[in-house]
Amino acid sequence: MTSLIEGRKVNAPTGLPIAIVANILWNLAVALGSVILGLTILGMEGNFYELGRPVQMFAGAVALIPALAAAISIVLLLQKHYNGRYVALIIDFGTLALSVIALLHLWGVFIGFDAIARALYDNVIWLLGVPLAYFLYWIAGRLSDDTGIRRVLEQIALLIGMGSLILLLFFGGILNAVGYILSRYSDPLVILFTVVLILSAAMFVAMLRLGSYFHETPTQSEAWQGWLMLSPNIIGFLLFFAGPLLLSFYLSFTNDTVGRVPEIIGLRNYGEIISLQVKTQTDLTLNPQNALDGNYELLADFTIGSTRYVLGARDKLFWYSLRNTFLYCLLLLPLSVLPALLLSLILNSQLPGMKIYRAAYFLPSVAAVVGTALIWRWLYDPVIGFINYGVGGIVTWLNSSFGMSLADPKIEWLTNEGTVLLALVLMGAWQVIGFNTVLFLAGLQQVPKILYEAAYVDGAGTWKRFRFVTLPLLAPTTFFVLITTIITGLQVFNEPYALIFQRPMPLNATTAVYYLYNRGFFRFEFGYASAVAWLLFAVIFTVTLIQFRVQQRSGFDAYSGG
Repeated sequence: MTSLIEGRKVNAPTGLPIAIVANILWNLAVALGSVILGLTILGMEGNFYELGRPVQMFAGAVALIPALAAAISIVLLLQKHYNGRYVALIIDFGTLALSVIALLHLWGVFIGFDAIARALYDNVIWLLGVPLAYFLYWIAGRLSDDTGIRRVLEQIALLIGMGSLILLLFFGGILNAVGYILSRYSDPLVILFTVVLILSAAMFVAMLRLGSYFHETPTQSEAWQGWLMLSPNIIGFLLFFAGPLLLSFYLSFTNDTVGRVPEIIGLRNYGEIISLQVKTQTDLTLNPQNALDGNYELLADFTIGSTRYVLGARDKLFWYSLRNTFLYCLLLLPLSVLPALLLSLILNSQLPGMKIYRAAYFLPSVAAVVGTALIWRWLYDPVIGFINYGVGGIVTWLNSSFGMSLADPKIEWLTNEGTVLLALVLMGAWQVIGFNTVLFLAGLQQVPKILYEAAYVDGAGTWKRFRFVTLPLLAPTTFFVLITTIITGLQVFNEPYALIFQRPMPLNATTAVYYLYNRGFFRFEFGYASAVAWLLFAVIFTVTLIQFRVQQRSGFDAYSGG
């Protein structure tokens, strides 16, 4: 607050413009409403939507933030400080956005979204005029500016496009929707938020027009316009990402589950997840489990000399899922990075039809996971799957050509504990290769051609040019590909969930994200699952940080101009 008040003061004439006076009054109203809302939340009886008192205190404190911002804005506007305009704009735009969201909720738009989409889909034929309008506008753009035909075509295209949209809305039931919205104005809350919407919009526009009063520079104008363009993404981030993220962090310290008000239990969830125990056994005839305490399960054991070392864990499945996730990453890296590098070298050539191949290789990266999982499930079928058919054909050829007596393995890819993880990796690599190929291709196209020519003149062959020119200059791109591939592997969930139909999931196919999903949405242990999620975040962050440290020490920045 001190830095705001110490900002630049505007040398303005005596007296305040009507827009500033109106905004000061509006800020007073916003502050009053914020205080009332905050005190109402803090004074609510009960368990605050089954979330507990800490969430209630936090929500009340957040509700009081607009009051603090309004007080700062009033002080700065009275002192004619430039920063007061920015704070007022933020308040006006914030109330505008919140009133829009509240009105959409009260109008029933969110719960009726499926009906709206269905009505538009049933009448989508009326949108055929849009491509026709675009085609006419494209033809008009090829004509010279001084011809009357161009203006006529542009007007016709505009009329056809607008007419198509009007017909779509009309036959989609826009009149019924408007009638329903108007009927909602019997509710005083709808009227209240409509008034708030109109007033906040008016205040926002009025403050925007005071740029000359505050001697706004072009750079300052571009700054607030940029923030305005980013505002939908910022609001969505705060509502749908930052808020749930903070809630999950709080829940990770509670015993939250269905039908229970969360109680803070400290680090008990984290302790339960990561607790390990190491014991020794000298009598090797005993069961290794006997060496562990009662609340620990056998995780691994190994023998050195005449002593057996037993490793136990309270949550054995978490450690198994973490092991599977790391194995998935270790297998995914060579299977998705090396083929992608090879494909990018081929696609970077000047052979005809390369654009088609580039699109074809990138297609798996944008294909729906569920659809591709169904195809891969069919390919993995032990009886009619093409993969086993190919393996059987190779075995038959080896037996007939070399006199071998190999048996057809008929691999059960999705049910055998030894092959299920490999099946997941093959599908995951198939999806990631296209994206990595595009990244490598972009890096290759940034390599200066003159370096290849100089290396060729010096007598370097194809392999030496690749080793001493391509690879060093491709190092920053390679590092980025490794980072994104590892993060993708550590977050793997879609592949096992969509591909494996067996429930419960085979142990070797249970990844860390699927494990936390299972604890949260099948066993309804929301607090415990939140703790697993934050531990997984810590693992991903640590692995990424280590990679950055290795990248800095290896000197990759020197090749990227850093």
